Amino acid sequence: MLHRRWFACLMVFSVLTTSSLFATPPTDLAIDKQKLETYVASGQYEQDIAAVTHQAQAYVLATAKANRQLRQPKKLAIVLDIDETSLSNYPDMLKLDFGGTFAEIQQANDRGDDPAIQPTLALYKTAVTQGVYVFFVTGRPESGCQAAQDNLKAVGYNAWQGFYCKPKAYQSIKSAIPYKQAMRKQITEQGYTIIASIGDQQSDLQGGYAERGFQLPNPFYYLP
Repeated sequence: MLHRRWFACLMVFSVLTTSSLFATPPTDLAIDKQKLETYVASGQYEQDIAAVTHQAQAYVLATAKANRQLRQPKKLAIVLDIDETSLSNYPDMLKLDFGGTFAEIQQANDRGDDPAIQPTLALYKTAVTQGVYVFFVTGRPESGCQAAQDNLKAVGYNAWQGFYCKPKAYQSIKSAIPYKQAMRKQITEQGYTIIASIGDQQSDLQGGYAERGFQLPNPFYYLP
């Protein structure tokens, strides 16, 4: 969502000539979609997410414990992305056949009924119980900020220290890196030490201002 095109990883190639364009013809789009559905339905997708979040959980627990032993403990924080990190858009992807117009995607976002990604929700709860502050930094536009917050609260993300939606100043920039980097910088300037940034894209993690980055699998789309 977030101005995303779900079919970014399922690009349709218009073959205007014969197979001379490709040494090997591209795979069939319908088969690729079926593979995605099987990956999710088998439970492997959630298992792969859990493998990453368990690493992040162990790191948060160890870091929070060490921090409590300091004479002057730091204000520790984690940063969470939303789509395909904290909430799943997969039901809507299925309804739209892994496509959809911008308006359809935005409408799906604004319904605010995305389910929680359970391994991330468990990580969130671990952070809260350990006294680690949670910040959400999402690429969703500011117009969709309230719907995103309501959705998160409805599925168990009950509180956070800060919530950042993508302002208009960054909407024309294709890469998410400058915006997400700037928000993490703001958080650190408020006196927090970001010990972990968790997202489903490399662009969620690049740009510094976090001690560790944890990337969840996302076979559905790519964002620069």
